[in-house]
Amino acid sequence: MNHRRTETWLQYVRDELTSAERATCEAHLDSCDACFELCMQCLEQAGDLLPELENQEAFSEAVMIRLEQELPPTRLVDMVPEQSKRKLRIPWIQHPFFHYAVAAAITLILMNTGVFQTLTQQIERFDTAAGKKVEAEAVLHGSVSEKLMNKTIGMLDSIQPRYERGGTHESK
Repeated sequence: MNHRRTETWLQYVRDELTSAERATCEAHLDSCDACFELCMQCLEQAGDLLPELENQEAFSEAVMIRLEQELPPTRLVDMVPEQSKRKLRIPWIQHPFFHYAVAAAITLILMNTGVFQTLTQQIERFDTAAGKKVEAEAVLHGSVSEKLMNKTIGMLDSIQPRYERGGTHESK
């Protein structure tokens, strides 16, 4: 990257460059931070050499009038500082604090009326009833492997006594 010399930036600040040279310098300023810093230093140095503005208020007024003429009216609204936008009040019912206060009040009312206690008792009753039902089903039905084992033992018990009496596999 070709960096410009300090002399070039001083000429840029004093407006001593041609329009083509000025355009190339401005394009270079967009892409080079080091040259931008150098240009800012030159601007500070040249600021001491520039004449003082005699009537600052008149100059400010002239700039504002020209700005109003160049920009559409909708853009002027966008230029209002953020601080004045914050001063716009929102209705109290839309404020987040109001929502939190309403939620807290409803919670306190429900706690004082015992709704939460009744709700937990109902849930506890359902849990104990469901637990007893599951235990009863487990006792009555048993597991599949337990049923299979019982049938196998029963079948083996029915076969074994025949062999003990001297019977054969083929019985009457």
